[in-house]
Amino acid sequence: MFFRIGIVFVLLAGWLESACAAGPEFTPYLSAQYFSWREYHAGRRLLKESGPLFAGGLDFAFPVYRHAQHSVRIESRHELFGGYVDYDGETQEQIPVKTQVSYFGSRHELGAGWRHDGDRWALEPFTSLGYRWWFRGLQDATSANGQPSQGYTEYWQTGYLKLGGRGSFQASPGVEVTTEAGAKYPFVTSNYVKLKGVGPTTFSPEGLISPFAEAGLRYRGFRATVSYEGFRFGASPLKNGFLQPESTSDLVGLNLGWTF
Repeated sequence: MFFRIGIVFVLLAGWLESACAAGPEFTPYLSAQYFSWREYHAGRRLLKESGPLFAGGLDFAFPVYRHAQHSVRIESRHELFGGYVDYDGETQEQIPVKTQVSYFGSRHELGAGWRHDGDRWALEPFTSLGYRWWFRGLQDATSANGQPSQGYTEYWQTGYLKLGGRGSFQASPGVEVTTEAGAKYPFVTSNYVKLKGVGPTTFSPEGLISPFAEAGLRYRGFRATVSYEGFRFGASPLKNGFLQPESTSDLVGLNLGWTF
């Protein structure tokens, strides 16, 4: 279904491209992603979630200064994502349980890059600030011993700083190879949840340096990339006898877009 939508999207974008004036770059895109979330305590894995997420968003780049082969660009990204993934974990009593988890959220990034253009190549170190919000809804389930397990919803948000570099190489007329890589630091993170018997509680996991990367091809306006994004969080301090365990997230995406 995603690829049918993608084909329609690309054809429509190609038809509209001729109507757009030169200047700032706008890139609407669709993304099919494989998501994995794991939690650990005392070196033991407590749970694993994995499955597909789907996203749509808009990249925007606007040159604000240019001198010879150098330019400064303001860049932003805005995205909505969601889906259902499989849950393989355990209850508080360490009884195995399987269920599904719903995800829905958004991310927003704003930054700047210093671009240097060569004859057939370009390099651009960049930095940006990002904000990501999502809910994680665990569905009701029955544990391995036949006992019902009540679901609950967590509301996450994190602010992070990204540092990285990107490059491009013109392989042939109209065809560019693009790459991007770097690291991000979640400088503030919170997880709000209503715990049974305790009530509303907000945990503050420790943000850890996390990697990201992207590579792909651009043919005229069409863009196809494969991306990786990780998040790493240390365990939160205890609150009311509970904590948010050490958590890791990995997201691999196939992204199709068109640049106007």
